[in-house]
Amino acid sequence: MNKILTSVLMSSVILAASSAHAEVIRIAHDNQADTPLHKALVKFKEDLEAEEVDLGVEIYEGGQLGGVAEVTDMVQNNNMQMTAAASVLLAPYIPEFNVLDLFFLFDDEEHAHRVLDSEDGGEALLDAMTSRGLHGLGFGEVGFRHITSNLGPIDSEEALGNVRLRSANNPMQIAAWEAVGATPIPLAWGEIYTSLQQNLINSQESAAFSVKSQRFYEVQSHMTMSGHIYTNFVWFMNAEFYEGLTEEQQQAVEVAADQAIAYQRELAMEANNQVIGELEELGVEVSEMPDSLKEVMAERMNGAVREQLRDRTGPELFEQMVDAVERLR
Repeated sequence: MNKILTSVLMSSVILAASSAHAEVIRIAHDNQADTPLHKALVKFKEDLEAEEVDLGVEIYEGGQLGGVAEVTDMVQNNNMQMTAAASVLLAPYIPEFNVLDLFFLFDDEEHAHRVLDSEDGGEALLDAMTSRGLHGLGFGEVGFRHITSNLGPIDSEEALGNVRLRSANNPMQIAAWEAVGATPIPLAWGEIYTSLQQNLINSQESAAFSVKSQRFYEVQSHMTMSGHIYTNFVWFMNAEFYEGLTEEQQQAVEVAADQAIAYQRELAMEANNQVIGELEELGVEVSEMPDSLKEVMAERMNGAVREQLRDRTGPELFEQMVDAVERLR
């Protein structure tokens, strides 16, 4: 974003802040107003302002103050006090989050919640944010990523070998998909639809709501529920701002965040389930990937990236997180 425009916007934000409270938590994010994330942040605002702790909340949605990188910088500098972003996008700032890029890490949403809410799992990852000037509040939910294609069900190694799918321009992602016999083709997100139209690729992988919102159902006939990656939203604040709050205010923030995150997870699960039904009505055939194929994929894909992710995360925290995943199955 242009620096002059950013400065003007920030000045407007500061002037717009409520004067009814001694402290105002300004939150910026890139989701639209009708999304589970924004609705949950509105609940956070309502619940927190209902407490008599003299804290107000201002929310700036839809990326009006920038994308994840820009807003994260604002939070680190305390120009914004709070935001939420997917851990995969925060890994350049918080390398410990790399452990969450393991494939087939979680069995289902409930398993993910147990691990991410545990002291030696998600809380340990949030603690790693402190040295970067951030205070982690918890993990919301985007959901699991699945494979769509024009090949019918991806239910065998042979079928997987026929997959030509979009990959981010990321060496680890490319290596992981090649390890299971698929052909990853690095493309920008905005190039997926036309690449499917032109048969440059015959498959793609994303959350179910993206299949609907990006209209992939127009050029894809099948969705295989693989759940190979679970994507979350990390909620976090500026650490200095948080430490400057009274103990009573901090407690109110934590409680309001916990309640809002639980609400956001419910909304996200409902939205994902609803979208799957809508895709079926639009003619997309939906099937479950066999557990036997998931096991093969998990072994081979993680074998291709595990050591790199372990090094980036830090060996001790990596193993601690993996142990928590197994213990809480």
